[in-house]
Amino acid sequence: MACFAANIRIMNPRLLNLFFLLPFQSLLAQDNATADDRTGVYRGKTDPAIELRISRDGGRLVVLILGQGRTLLTPLSGDRYRMKGVQPVATLEFHRNVTGRIDGCRLWQEEAHPPKRADTLPGSYHTVHFPLDLAKISSRLPHVSNRANGFTRADTLQGMLTPLRTCYDVLFYHLDLDILTETRSIRGSNLIRWRTVQPFRRMQVDLYENLGIDTILYHGSPLSYTRDGNAVYIDLPAETATGSVDQLRIVYSGTPLQPDIDARKGGIFWLTNRNGWGWVESVTQGIGASVFWPCKDHLSDRPDSMRITITVPNGLSDISNGRLLQRTELPNGRTRFDWYVDYPIATYNVVINIGDYTHFTDSYIRPGGDTLALNFYCMPYNLDSARQLFGGVKRMLALYEKDFGPYPFPRDGFNVLESLYPMDHQGAVSVGSMRNPFNSDTYDGDIRRQMWHECGHEWWGNNVGCSDYADMWIHESFASYAEFLNQEALFGRASALTELNRDNPDNKEPIIGVYNVNHFHEGDMYLKGARMLETLRNVMDNDSLWWSIFRGIQQRFRYIPVRTEDIVEYFNTATGKDYTYFFDQYLRHPAIPVLSIGVRQDGAGLRLSYRWEADVPGFRMPVRVTTAKGSFSFIYPTTELQTMELKGMAPADFAVDRDEFYIGVQKL
Repeated sequence: MACFAANIRIMNPRLLNLFFLLPFQSLLAQDNATADDRTGVYRGKTDPAIELRISRDGGRLVVLILGQGRTLLTPLSGDRYRMKGVQPVATLEFHRNVTGRIDGCRLWQEEAHPPKRADTLPGSYHTVHFPLDLAKISSRLPHVSNRANGFTRADTLQGMLTPLRTCYDVLFYHLDLDILTETRSIRGSNLIRWRTVQPFRRMQVDLYENLGIDTILYHGSPLSYTRDGNAVYIDLPAETATGSVDQLRIVYSGTPLQPDIDARKGGIFWLTNRNGWGWVESVTQGIGASVFWPCKDHLSDRPDSMRITITVPNGLSDISNGRLLQRTELPNGRTRFDWYVDYPIATYNVVINIGDYTHFTDSYIRPGGDTLALNFYCMPYNLDSARQLFGGVKRMLALYEKDFGPYPFPRDGFNVLESLYPMDHQGAVSVGSMRNPFNSDTYDGDIRRQMWHECGHEWWGNNVGCSDYADMWIHESFASYAEFLNQEALFGRASALTELNRDNPDNKEPIIGVYNVNHFHEGDMYLKGARMLETLRNVMDNDSLWWSIFRGIQQRFRYIPVRTEDIVEYFNTATGKDYTYFFDQYLRHPAIPVLSIGVRQDGAGLRLSYRWEADVPGFRMPVRVTTAKGSFSFIYPTTELQTMELKGMAPADFAVDRDEFYIGVQKL
């Protein structure tokens, strides 16, 4: 997963046409204690789905528009502000009631030409520029679950494996949705087929409470159910027997939540592209798939296969997971797309991508001689850029198959597409919008780097993936490391190390999150996790063994949800060494290990004193230092003080290899 930034229009006939020129940033400050009645949540008076969240970031006011992004409010006069970096120019003015308290705001833009042919294209939308009035509904921003703010009952119900969830194992889903773009709503059903693990009469499935259940059908008859927030408890007419296979269908409808990017909460984007066509994407990592479809929404249980049926207005296409079985033109001005996923898939990876996509194909001849079908999708106006970007896919696949092993989902093909938001949707990898000019010569070009990352997830996350969000580093650290490997392959090791070490992680929280709650925590699992892996590669100092471990993990845990302990145990067994101390320090503690060094001249050489300062008792990681002029060799520090003589060296000759080892260094 990566950051979202695109020039896009909100898909709503009554909402303003906001062109965000700034990338999204994490809105970490929720300064609710500040005495400022401008902060809070504002909702559209005529359309309650439109929501603004205004907060303070130091001395500045910041506005977040759900589904669009975050930007600063620049003071004009009185209660009037300009939205920084928004085109056409957008102005926000707070409204005060008779008591002088702010009870709403008005937002408007300067007039601009509407999207091309927006009045005539099915599934497209007007862009209007009259003022939008919003009422203030709360002075406090919504609770964001994390280690600092704590967790809610809903977080536990979604994140905990209770007997009502472990009693059954999902075998198959058939999600059948009608996408109602005009009202930004959905209606449809999901069939759930399961095998009984333990006899039960009551089971839990998950569906966000803002979506209404019309009925739950079991062998043609409706079932009774109760709801506790986003959890749905279903009562069967009789107890199921261990090993039996059964199914039910949940029929539902409603308006899904919009993504809240700053809080890392997903939903469905309802936007339009620059040609005025609807552009829709579901993004559910972190919030859960149940934000738009009913399922057993836990990473530990993947269906063995899945069918996805999506119906959209004519002129639009849906790109979902797996391979396209058929496209059917319906008599009511709509088109149905049937997709089939022939492998286990995590629920958050299930995606709808709807737009006027252009499709082109290629093929990749794999090392064994078989052919992998490649499908690429993009906005029509980005076809040239897409051909250039996706032209690097075969080289990337060759690298990943060499280092990680065979592509895990060959029957589904390999499908990559331009999208509103970059995500690792299995079999439909979303690389983000091609808003910025694509520069094929720069590693830091966002779109190519995102492609490397998200495609790396086909191995790390979609094939071998975690069973609890706390262990999401297994997805993100390895996918971030895949970026490094592409840089190393294209431009050499020195360039890759420079890029890898360019930014420093925060080191404020452990990489591993909180278990048994729905907690997608991000933090340092991207950058720090990648630097941790490269450090271990250099500690092992055996690339042949290193890559055999990567390929072995992919084979041993194919399509199986795992935990941190599984990965660590595999490394320990494959190397014949216990690296638990290493993983514990980098994953379970915020701080990195610090090498305490004392260097003093001793005759014609140096006397070196050293030890590790670490949270893990008995930390003993080897590290390279200069043991002769211009020559690095391993030393083997522990938490106990050690000394050694370095002949023919002066203090200026001594250095610690901090390019290949992510550590701190301090003087004794």
